[in-house]
Amino acid sequence: MLFAVALTGASDTSQAANNVVAAPTATQTRSKIQHWVAAQGVTDKAVLERIGKAWAFDKQPVAGSRMLDLVVGTFSSVDDKTKTFVSSCKLEVGTPVPDGKILEGKDAFYTANMQLYFGRFLAQKQMYDEALELLAALETKTVVDPAGLLYFKAVCEHQLLKKTEGLATIRTLLENTTAVPLRYKTTAELMQHDLQSLKKDSLSEISRKMKDVERRLDLGRGGQRVQKQEDEIVASLDAIIEKLEQQGGT
Repeated sequence: MLFAVALTGASDTSQAANNVVAAPTATQTRSKIQHWVAAQGVTDKAVLERIGKAWAFDKQPVAGSRMLDLVVGTFSSVDDKTKTFVSSCKLEVGTPVPDGKILEGKDAFYTANMQLYFGRFLAQKQMYDEALELLAALETKTVVDPAGLLYFKAVCEHQLLKKTEGLATIRTLLENTTAVPLRYKTTAELMQHDLQSLKKDSLSEISRKMKDVERRLDLGRGGQRVQKQEDEIVASLDAIIEKLEQQGGT
């Protein structure tokens, strides 16, 4: 009996270990970059020297966001189209968003990390629907910054009031992910508390929906989606008013 319990405990521990989300080491990522650069047939010595210098760091830990920037920077130094695309990812208000077609038809390592980079940019641009579409399609094991992937995915789900999905993503980030930056952890805990307290058809939810409609209109994202949200807001307000009137009449 004790042996069976011990086996069960070992199995649980093993399963928990398998569920841990961890970024690849700097050495592993550098190796992937070296293979990627070699596959592109780069022969320009100046370019190769710049890449080598950028990746010539010691065994000191590198933050996931910086690692992603290093990877994308290497892509840009080798591929002119990538360089143009990255240069077009500007957060200033009113600047156009580049076409994401560059993410298509490439190798898995390039595509996954460029998709994360673009998704992060779109989330920072408050284009949460578009960002979530990209980020939700990624697996943490395919990118160099899995904590960043989970964080920005959670940000999108939080802003779009996807309570169930958001809480699940935040739980994975806080409980199963290693090397989560303090700013991510702190913000994730705040988002977690906010989503946990969010109630359907409450004034808080209605207020959030109104802000989301305003955000979409600011982005020029009108149409059926906004009309549907506006109808939901009106219906929820009518329900609250009717309930208050009934309470006042008793």
